[in-house]
Amino acid sequence: MIHMLNIKSEFSRNVLTLMTGTTIAQAIPIAISPILTRLYSPEEFGHFALYMAVATIVSVLVTGRYELAILLPRQDKDALHITALAIVLSIAISAVLLLVVLFFAQSIAALLGDVALAPWLYWVPASTLLLGIYQSINYWSNRKAQYKLLAISRTVQTGSAALAQLGSAIAGSGATGLVGGQITGQALATGLLSRMIWREDRGLINALRPLRSLALAKKYIDFPKFMIIGQLANVSSGYMPIFLLTMFYGSAIAGFYSLSLRVIMLPMGLIGGAIGDVYRENAAAVYKNKGNCYDVFLKTVAYLAAISFVVVLPILLAGPEIFSIIFGENWRAAGEMASILAVMVFFQGISSPISQTIFLARMLKFDLAWQILRFGLSILSLYVGYEFYGDHKISLILFSIAFSLLYVAHTMAQFYVAKGLVKSIDK
Repeated sequence: MIHMLNIKSEFSRNVLTLMTGTTIAQAIPIAISPILTRLYSPEEFGHFALYMAVATIVSVLVTGRYELAILLPRQDKDALHITALAIVLSIAISAVLLLVVLFFAQSIAALLGDVALAPWLYWVPASTLLLGIYQSINYWSNRKAQYKLLAISRTVQTGSAALAQLGSAIAGSGATGLVGGQITGQALATGLLSRMIWREDRGLINALRPLRSLALAKKYIDFPKFMIIGQLANVSSGYMPIFLLTMFYGSAIAGFYSLSLRVIMLPMGLIGGAIGDVYRENAAAVYKNKGNCYDVFLKTVAYLAAISFVVVLPILLAGPEIFSIIFGENWRAAGEMASILAVMVFFQGISSPISQTIFLARMLKFDLAWQILRFGLSILSLYVGYEFYGDHKISLILFSIAFSLLYVAHTMAQFYVAKGLVKSIDK
């Protein structure tokens, strides 16, 4: 794989910078996971997965999806005003969410099919606040090509979260240690990245003006107008198996699924995420100048296809054996699920890191339609497996097939944008 990356090119150097930092970041949770699976039960992992599903889905609302517009303005000062707008929205909406949870935590938990989740819901506003702020400043750092800052922040986030979860388990805190560890990692990473950005861009930050942020909010109103519903559908469809597996088959099955997807997606998040961050900045710059980003798109797809194949092949062929050896025999079922999901992960590994290509042409209505379709198929596939077969494996097979086809279609749409066949309407 290394020979595919020309280390003399700026693109490849930036990818390797993020990969190096993220490798360190992921090494700690990977090393600790076999310990955590022996300290926490599948049911506890299921509760935690359900919590993270709720927090991640709600976090889509808090920024108004304005962070997706940070890469678009030609001037950095406008991009920073959009960043500030997204952060202010995160604070305000998370505060409203706290009030909702204070009054309706028990009802929400019952609606989700897991009453044990109620005490954890009080931490959701903290998670959404931290996720919203981190996403906003992450896109700012991405625009500024501050890849070392991103690498350091990811190391702090995943490393501190894993260590906190381990320490909580040893101290006997139970499943709440999983949530506490996650929030610890989010808080430290957000604080560190904010501090580093302040040192790098203090002059621009001091020049922020609220009225300019409001003007840009109006200019880019299409992002909350179209992207909130679309991204809610996107994130919800990704987490829908957690909700439906919990409702249909119980927390243990949801816990197995959570670990299977977490493990198989770790290397894809490591390498694909690094490539995607660098691709976004490069593609946006090239597209602004040439009206297409065809060359960088093809190169990136080639990297991602090769990486995805190497990652999923062992899981596809020997998932149950790999999981039982590493995580214990009690987790063999998670390996079976990973094998089922491997093909889907291959296509997702190609499509997801380059998914923002369509935003270069402001194809927001198309993205909204695609996300709604994705959400509908996620429910339909899992429900059919449950209603007609009563088997979680059949549910996941149908889910994997449906999403594989969707990722192929989405990659083709991105290809048309990258080639310049769909023109941007942004002025």
